[in-house]
Amino acid sequence: PMNNEGECITVQVEPSDIDLFNKLIEGYDNLALVTTVDAGLGKLVLRVARNAKKDIMAVLHCLPIPVSIDTV
Repeated sequence: PMNNEGECITVQVEPSDIDLFNKLIEGYDNLALVTTVDAGLGKLVLRVARNAKKDIMAVLHCLPIPVSIDTV
């Protein structure tokens, strides 16, 4: 059976890129839910199903804007 338990991935983008980042992720229907943690720092949390983590990580690495992924 697939494990659909979710997890969170913390990322950081330029504050001016938050809206674009959110729209890009929304374009991948239901892959992740974006929540802004600190708009001034561009810190965001992605809520993603565990079985979709590999897909969202691939997306994050090919976006047209710089994205820093918190590995902690």
